[in-house]
Amino acid sequence: MKTTCMAPVAVFALCAGLSGCERQVSFAHDVEPILQTYCIQCHDKNAEGYETSGFSLRDYEGVMKGTKYGAVVIPGSADSSSMYLVIAGKTAPEIQMPPHNPESLAKGRGKPLSEDQIEMIKTWIDQGAKNN
Repeated sequence: MKTTCMAPVAVFALCAGLSGCERQVSFAHDVEPILQTYCIQCHDKNAEGYETSGFSLRDYEGVMKGTKYGAVVIPGSADSSSMYLVIAGKTAPEIQMPPHNPESLAKGRGKPLSEDQIEMIKTWIDQGAKNN
């Protein structure tokens, strides 16, 4: 008779349902590379997104400072963070980021972030948007 140990699967399933088991997302290793690849070309000094909003993605301090209209990251609440809402497509098409559709108000065009990238940023914000 063949036996299979299901303990690791059971532990993983249990752990997946508990927030304390979730991997800590790092700004430096997980989030910043996404921002540098997909966003910095518009949200850097003298670029369209920076000129329009004052939002710099050059570093953690710029991300947390937000735009000239206020904060875009609310640590602990992605659903209250406009940065998450615009990348997840939960806003009007005109302001979704990166701008990728004909309705976009921005002149530049990019491509939407992948679901995994969006989830990574969401998790980072929900975990407190730490400078780690």
